[in-house]
Amino acid sequence: MYTYPNAPTFEAQIKPVPDLATAMPTITDNGTVYTIHIRKGAMWDTHPARQVTAQDAVRGLQRLCNPAQPTGAPGYFTGTIKGMAAYCAGFAKVSATSAAAMKDYIDSHPVAGLKAVDATTLQITLTQPATDFVNILALPFSSPAPVEYLDYIPGSAQQAQHTISDGPYAITAYSPGRSITLARNPAWHSSTDPIRKAYVNAIQVTEGGNEQGTQQQIAAGTQDMDWDQNVPTADLASLAAGHSPDLVIGPSGDNYITINPYIAINLQSPNNGGALSKLKVRQALEYAFNKTADSQVYGGKLISQPLNQVIPKGSVGYVSGYDPYPTPGNNGDPAKAKQLLAEAGYQPGQITLKLPYRTTTVHPQIAQTDAAALKAAGFNVQLIAVTPANDFYTQYLQNPSATKRGSWDIAEAGWIPDWMGNNGRSVIEPLFDGRSYGPGSTDYGDYNSPQMNALIDKALSATSESAAAGIWQQAAKLAMQDAVIVPIGAQKVAVMHSSRVKGCYFNFFNENCDITNVWLSGS
Repeated sequence: MYTYPNAPTFEAQIKPVPDLATAMPTITDNGTVYTIHIRKGAMWDTHPARQVTAQDAVRGLQRLCNPAQPTGAPGYFTGTIKGMAAYCAGFAKVSATSAAAMKDYIDSHPVAGLKAVDATTLQITLTQPATDFVNILALPFSSPAPVEYLDYIPGSAQQAQHTISDGPYAITAYSPGRSITLARNPAWHSSTDPIRKAYVNAIQVTEGGNEQGTQQQIAAGTQDMDWDQNVPTADLASLAAGHSPDLVIGPSGDNYITINPYIAINLQSPNNGGALSKLKVRQALEYAFNKTADSQVYGGKLISQPLNQVIPKGSVGYVSGYDPYPTPGNNGDPAKAKQLLAEAGYQPGQITLKLPYRTTTVHPQIAQTDAAALKAAGFNVQLIAVTPANDFYTQYLQNPSATKRGSWDIAEAGWIPDWMGNNGRSVIEPLFDGRSYGPGSTDYGDYNSPQMNALIDKALSATSESAAAGIWQQAAKLAMQDAVIVPIGAQKVAVMHSSRVKGCYFNFFNENCDITNVWLSGS
């Protein structure tokens, strides 16, 4: 319905614009009713081609919480759309292996807050005002779904072979894990799409490579762009020194996308007599880390900088100049850390922290760097190598049983918001709202503060972005005052393209250039 534009500046990119919708929504009833009109002539590439409708938009939202492949962020929808929470609770009880059962549930269980007024008019009713609801509608999750999708189990191999497109390209061949072929969609017309220029005729995606191999192929001209990989850290300095016009780093200015890494702290850990439940021990951790050294490992000032608050610039909640635990040169302050440990009743070496780490990319080097800093600050560290990498989250950070029994004490986590700008719902709420703590939670250490929860609720129900921003800043400061994580670094993203690719603006939402808006020299 909406999207983030392919604009050359970050400030322009973070404001959603109409895509399938004809205009920004008409908002009535004290900010709770959104009326959206769909562009006439926007077509599915069915046979024959047919209009994308308001009922397709309703269906797309209804499919979000299907039991086979539910969205990874259901709260964006259950927490905003009237009736969505009850609808999703019921859908969770439907068989995840029966397309027919899921189709029957969708067809027979309307959502109170979703209404197709006519063929091209959608009305969405919210439970309360939400200043970020258009941001939510700009997520790919929120896309319409053609009725044919109800014949397949969501996320299944069968559905993957029967995709239907309303954009400038359609998938004409798909070999899982190997390749995706996209060609022009004959049902698409540029007059109905203000976002995508679609300069190239076809796109061939090759899957299964690694960063170094992809980089070599781009340099040789046998590939044109990264798909879902970044420039290897080891290559960044030489590419930047050579002023390569094919190196693209974003977002622009002093804005950053990821909070990476940050130190998650297990507030439930029984280890060391529950030492991490004590504020002064956690404050000692705030002073312990050498953030400059960690940022160097991640590529240095080209793409990484030390972070001294939970929110980097580019996301709501950032506070200019705020640094509650300053250290010289961001190199850590071991003496201050030891002082705080002493005030908490601990001598150097008395606390041993279990630190699991992934064995891929730069994670082992970061673990060693952090262990050395912690040792200097008076902590002992037990490093735990975790393979495969997915187990780092599933078996440690997002496993309440492992958390409660003290399988880990601190961990080097990272966070990428689903959108930038007005994104407190995508950063502060998932990281610090403890009311939904359980399996899969991203509030890894089980921080559950009534004061924080109240600030989150107040920000989410604010009636203006400026009012919400001030409340998100209060919440971000509270997280630092309670020392529930240690922010270490903020990162940009570096991608590469071949010399024949033109019009390659870094887009924060894709974390790459927009393939629907680049062109090839000589074409």
